[in-house]
Amino acid sequence: MSVLLHMEKIENESLTLKGEISLSDLEMETRDELIKPAGPLVYDITIKQDDESIILQGSLKMLLQCECARCLQIFEYQIHQKSWNCKLALKGEDSMEIIHGTADLTPYLREDTFLAFPQHPLCESRCEGINQVSTDDGNAPLSEPSNKNVWMELDKLNIE
Repeated sequence: MSVLLHMEKIENESLTLKGEISLSDLEMETRDELIKPAGPLVYDITIKQDDESIILQGSLKMLLQCECARCLQIFEYQIHQKSWNCKLALKGEDSMEIIHGTADLTPYLREDTFLAFPQHPLCESRCEGINQVSTDDGNAPLSEPSNKNVWMELDKLNIE
């Protein structure tokens, strides 16, 4: 369900909203093959209004299913924006859309959640990548690159 704000509720005092938005309601489509949303967006926000804007403060959480950019192992990653802030203009070119006294906050929550996605998800900071995967026998690691100078081998070629 979308997060709808009835503007008359925040004219004189702040308002606290808590809940979650399902993935289908978020319409969250990622083009990154390594990251998939795995749970709803959980929010706990306080909303205040001043003369020219609305200020949102609180926390956002979402569980992601990621594939490590180095070793391709699947792992879970938790986004937790503990002190999230957003200022939305009420007037001007970049003002938020208000229809019949109601504003939809869902696009702003979605956008800031996307910005918190990891750029290169790693299963652990010291992941050594695909070389840590073992071969078919299950014991020996993949061969290490040799220290042999490959240019010497190319120099032996007779191209004339």
